[in-house]
Amino acid sequence: MKAEEGVNSILSTRLIVSNTTMRKLQLIIAFACMGWTVKAQDSLKTVQLDEVVVTGTKTEIPVEKSGKSIFKISQKDIEQSGGRSVADILNNVPGLQMDGNFGPLGTNISYFIRGASSKRTLILIDGIPFNDPSGIDQTYDLRLLDLSQVESIEVLKGGLSTLYGTGAAAGVINITLKQASRNGIDGSIGLEYGSFNTLRQSLNLSEKMGSFSYLFNLGYKRSDGFSAALDESGSGNFDDDGFEGFNVLTKIGYEVSENFSLSFTGALDDFGYDFDASAFADSPENTADYQQWRYGLSSKLKVGQTQIKTDLFVSKLNRFFNTPAGFSPTTEYDADNIQAEILVDHNLNENLKFIGGVNFQKLAYSQPDSEETDFNLIDPYVTLIYDLSEFNVQVGGRLNQHSEYGSNFVYNINPSYLLPLGSFDVKLFSSYATSFITPSLFQLFGPFGANPELLPEDSKSIEGGASLLANSFKFEAVYFRRSDENLIVFGVDGYENAGDEINTDGIEINGELSLSEQVSLAANYAYVRLLDEGILFRIPEHKYGISASYKPLSDLMLRMSYLHTGDRNQPFFNPNTFATETIETTSFDLVDFFVSYQIKRISLSMAVNNVFDEDYIAQYGFTAVGRNYNAGLRYSFN
Repeated sequence: MKAEEGVNSILSTRLIVSNTTMRKLQLIIAFACMGWTVKAQDSLKTVQLDEVVVTGTKTEIPVEKSGKSIFKISQKDIEQSGGRSVADILNNVPGLQMDGNFGPLGTNISYFIRGASSKRTLILIDGIPFNDPSGIDQTYDLRLLDLSQVESIEVLKGGLSTLYGTGAAAGVINITLKQASRNGIDGSIGLEYGSFNTLRQSLNLSEKMGSFSYLFNLGYKRSDGFSAALDESGSGNFDDDGFEGFNVLTKIGYEVSENFSLSFTGALDDFGYDFDASAFADSPENTADYQQWRYGLSSKLKVGQTQIKTDLFVSKLNRFFNTPAGFSPTTEYDADNIQAEILVDHNLNENLKFIGGVNFQKLAYSQPDSEETDFNLIDPYVTLIYDLSEFNVQVGGRLNQHSEYGSNFVYNINPSYLLPLGSFDVKLFSSYATSFITPSLFQLFGPFGANPELLPEDSKSIEGGASLLANSFKFEAVYFRRSDENLIVFGVDGYENAGDEINTDGIEINGELSLSEQVSLAANYAYVRLLDEGILFRIPEHKYGISASYKPLSDLMLRMSYLHTGDRNQPFFNPNTFATETIETTSFDLVDFFVSYQIKRISLSMAVNNVFDEDYIAQYGFTAVGRNYNAGLRYSFN
């Protein structure tokens, strides 16, 4: 049974792995932001917040009008990543735990929002849901994306199946790719080199010429890596697990008129890597290759107070595994996802907005010498947003119609209240949402334990919180509780819906402060608790971090960050006893440093990650990266 399915029954064997915790930099200090003060102003008009979010409503709204907890990663944050991946950046989001990002580049990536497994988090690319129909849980593989293509990321916590359908039970990660943003030619060339002979290269080129625009991005990365499996003997005989991949992205846009536009997106993501046999077990022969094509056509039409958006997207993914010493020497999967959506955004009056549409998806996968399996979903949905100045409420429903199990209805209600208090605003918000996760094709029709009678998993979530918003200061605290039931588990006779209900709750705190144009601080804390008997695998009960940025000169920027990951339970299949054991791994603390300097159109950067060379366990039985370095150069020709 896969560990990322989140919660299993209590396992009889527990081992304790001790790991010396060094230099716990108690930098949070009860969130010093509690004592941060902002100089009073005369009226609400002095609060000018420029941040706009999309994910919570599918339309652009100011962050102060959003009734959800949304964490936004900007282009500035990405530029200060210092040789990081999409998974590395997401690991710093409060309430989000990444798994696999501390291994070699080819390590499998999992993501856990508020203690929920990957299948309860939906990945969007430019607002379009993407997944892998051939996977056991149909989750999207973040290794396919190159960070040089990404403009920004919004992470929304809480149930959002009403707007986005299956998988959006614990949260949504909306990854917005770059697009042409100004007239004339714009672009950059980037080069990075770092530890383990890791090389990253990127080319961004875009141009707007009247009604026509285009963007082209090319990314390449390779790394010699290090052994994924941990060599307990210390012999040094385990081979390095390398990685090589490239990404191509093209976007073409045309404004037919002031009120009508068309856009085309095409992308190819390709990578290959070496991987080991299992925990503590080397394998110099295992290799894997992934290739994904993504292409689609979108349109936007505005007629009076109505906006109509249509999307037609196709993705095709091939995965090939070569394991000469394994049970099957080669394994191959082909997956297809076709989806179409029409979205209508209409202002009924000055206070009431209608958002509605229909989404169609067809998922299919096949293996050599086997028949293709598929299912389709047709989901009409409606959301009403009532906005009366300070008070805002969002109510919606979605009817999921599945070709195998029939119909399933989900809904949400999300009120919020904005209270102006002079120099800052206080936003109070809450939500109640029901969500669902469809059974995967593998679970319905796959070669091992298939069950065509499976029903969707159900999820109910509630949250409540408060935000303080000012020109130079943001602070948010949220309480959440989620109940998951009808879980799909692998039983004696194969896949089945379990009757147990799993309840999880927790607290998230996040603060940002700009002391001046030169100094800014950010801090966050997340607490996740399982309320029932059982075990949360790979999820720290406590996780917190703090970062500080300093610009001593207009062209020089220094950034230091600290991240604490608490004790975690991890599963381990013991080949000697043929039983799964629960391993408790201790907390670890990582400090990273980044510096950049701008010389006209040239940007120079250097990063040192895990500055103190912390010895820690990220995944039991596998190697965690120690101190590592990265140097970069980017030339902009805009």
